[in-house]
Amino acid sequence: MIPSGRMPLFNPIVRIALFSIISFALILLFSFIALLMLVITGQGIAPEQRFEPKQMLALTCFSYVPVLIAILICRNLLDRASFLSLGLEAHRGWQKHLFAGFLGGFTMAAVSFIGCLATGVARDLSMHVAPIKSFLFYFACLCFQSGMEELTMRGYILQNLLTRYRETSCIVTTSVLFSALHLVNFTITPSIPFSIIVVAMLNITLFGCLMALVYVRTKMLWAAIGLHWGWNFSTGFIFGSPVSGLKFDDSMLSVKWAYDSLLSGGAFGLEGSIVVTTLLCLAIIWLSRASFEAPTAWWERVKEAYEQRTPAQLNSNIICNEVEHDEHTA
Repeated sequence: MIPSGRMPLFNPIVRIALFSIISFALILLFSFIALLMLVITGQGIAPEQRFEPKQMLALTCFSYVPVLIAILICRNLLDRASFLSLGLEAHRGWQKHLFAGFLGGFTMAAVSFIGCLATGVARDLSMHVAPIKSFLFYFACLCFQSGMEELTMRGYILQNLLTRYRETSCIVTTSVLFSALHLVNFTITPSIPFSIIVVAMLNITLFGCLMALVYVRTKMLWAAIGLHWGWNFSTGFIFGSPVSGLKFDDSMLSVKWAYDSLLSGGAFGLEGSIVVTTLLCLAIIWLSRASFEAPTAWWERVKEAYEQRTPAQLNSNIICNEVEHDEHTA
């Protein structure tokens, strides 16, 4: 096992590039294995076949498994740090962070939904009891999906950038990348108006900034995971809005949405709503001024060590004494 008291290999851009290549290669490998299994078992996918929402969500979760493997590999071999030091340590109060984040996501979704009801873009509201299997499926899958998006974007990519670059530029860069990665979601419902696409991309970028600020303020991923999870679960399963274009078929609330309105976000869901734009801006302003007690993060120790090293030391991979202590005591 590589000692924890070592500097990461290469610069953060190279590490992220290698992580992307490894992730892509593993995704291709997993996809090939999945297709091979379909052929061996005599199953197949017709060109015109459309996946059900649950199938789409399950496939999304499956696609994150190779990404998780890539993070484990790169964290060990390139970052030379523990997986938990990405912000997953079980610090005292981590459960409160997760719950507070989930509650925050639910609150944002509820306020957005009420705003849509008040403006008339959501109407004909009805309620039904969803099957417990559906509840457990969406609850678990959205937890894994949200957690993996945070682990990838605000975990591996953001924290590697923070070892060398300014906080603001790192937050903006990863948030724009996070938004760009959601472009594929517009292929689910290709009839979305361009104006809603623009608002949706803006909102996803703002959401990325909010998640990054949550991490930077707490130095843990738990609150960001909880907020992301709470938002996706509440908007999709509770309030019946599409989540990034994916409409759940057995949500708790059944609503008739105005799919051509910037207030509702159209077929893309509340993430394309200008109501959400306002909420995200207010949340970012508040969080940018807030301060929390937080442990010292891995990237902070690496950055400090980089700043204190001489040119001769920069040619070595041995980290300064400040980073040599056990990461779990930070």
